[in-house]
Amino acid sequence: METRGNYAVVGAIAIALVVALFAFILWISGVSSRSTNAYDIFFNSGVSGLARGSQVQFSGVPVGTVTDIKLMPDTPEFVRVRIAVEKDVPILQGTLATLQSEGFTGVSIVQLTGAQRGAPPLTDPGPFGVPVIPTKPGGLGQLLVSAPQLLERLSTLSARLNQLLDTDNQRAIARTLSNIERLTGALASRSDE
Repeated sequence: METRGNYAVVGAIAIALVVALFAFILWISGVSSRSTNAYDIFFNSGVSGLARGSQVQFSGVPVGTVTDIKLMPDTPEFVRVRIAVEKDVPILQGTLATLQSEGFTGVSIVQLTGAQRGAPPLTDPGPFGVPVIPTKPGGLGQLLVSAPQLLERLSTLSARLNQLLDTDNQRAIARTLSNIERLTGALASRSDE
């Protein structure tokens, strides 16, 4: 009898450990009973650094996560990002979404801003059945979008500087500086007069 009692105790402890482990995994993965609202955001630039599970913040406060990222098949310049935001967060008309990079790690988040008190909630369904939050370019996003133009302008400026500082112009500048040096030397020698 004593042996069977030990097996029952060991079995009960093993089952309790498995249940505790399962509860711990659910807790650590962030599964909660909070209900959320889904929204779509259409970015017309790259969303590098953004992934499923990336954080969504409203004025710097974590309020949700990214649940899906898809290229639009008909318009591949747009990327549809679906987010899940806690129901008690006021997503009102006038709310804008930006993509922000978190430090130098390359990880990006979705930042929501601009809701005005008294504005109606954003409830009109978009083309995929959930409301659409409009976007505004973020600081880094604008820089990345304009980077090719900036590089082209720097290249043009470099070519013009090379033309300006060719060997003939360098000799002319050297002669001018030499003449200025002689002139200032002559003026310095006549300073007593």
